[in-house]
Amino acid sequence: MFERFTKSARSVVISAQGHAGTLHSPRVEPVHLFLGVLSVADEPLKTALGEAGFTVDGVLANVQSQDARALRFLGIDLDAVVSTIDSALGSGALEGAQASPHHLPFAPSAKDVLKLSLKEAVERRDREIGVEHILLGLVRGADPSFTELVQQHGSLQQLRSIVSLVRTS
Repeated sequence: MFERFTKSARSVVISAQGHAGTLHSPRVEPVHLFLGVLSVADEPLKTALGEAGFTVDGVLANVQSQDARALRFLGIDLDAVVSTIDSALGSGALEGAQASPHHLPFAPSAKDVLKLSLKEAVERRDREIGVEHILLGLVRGADPSFTELVQQHGSLQQLRSIVSLVRTS
């Protein structure tokens, strides 16, 4: 299937692996693919997504705050953990402890997004899978954590509309 991906769509997948590694995720999830889309999208898609409230920095901040909230729910204070590690091992000790982005497996939901990207391309009679198809695959896959993220700024239908508007421009 990857032979049908455009160079930009392949860059989305590589960027998603990098974001997953940076966020210390054990695998690539749909939200990492979304970060990949936001990182490599060309104009006018990037501008349209930004105007809808979706930027790399904004999504990263949201994901990181979700992780911190989840840890707090479990009774873990992330800032206290980082402070303790910095005290014991030196300031910034965690900086080099990132997982290698080249060896992260894809979560089943992220694999589904890529399969749905192919479906979107086929249904639109496109020969290649582009960045917009990955975004449509994300919308179609509707992973619960991705849906929650999107609903903070709009809706899944709004994302689908953005792709349609950009394609007709």
